[in-house]
Amino acid sequence: MKTVGPGFHSAQDTHRNIKEIDVRVQGAALDYAAAHALADVLAKKAARDAMLVAWFDGKNDVGYPVIQECTGDKPSWLTYAESHGGNLGVNINGDEFVFVFATGLEHQGG
Repeated sequence: MKTVGPGFHSAQDTHRNIKEIDVRVQGAALDYAAAHALADVLAKKAARDAMLVAWFDGKNDVGYPVIQECTGDKPSWLTYAESHGGNLGVNINGDEFVFVFATGLEHQGG
């Protein structure tokens, strides 16, 4: 199993149903707003109705949403994404930013 960042497993993990888009941006420093806009465009190219359900900002080691009841081997933002239909991840610059979208499409994983 390939682990990407703080518990985000890529599409190579056959036990998951999250397809991953891996993006590298060079020549420009990204902040959250720019990374989110880029992830949104890419997700909506894959699925027009993609909706953001969770994200992780690796620069600041912050994920959202924070669910106090979620404990275990995964960060709460990822547990939330999985339990709310998250099936498309956009990983920017090797975990600098990770956005998980629900697409409403079945069998996105891979």
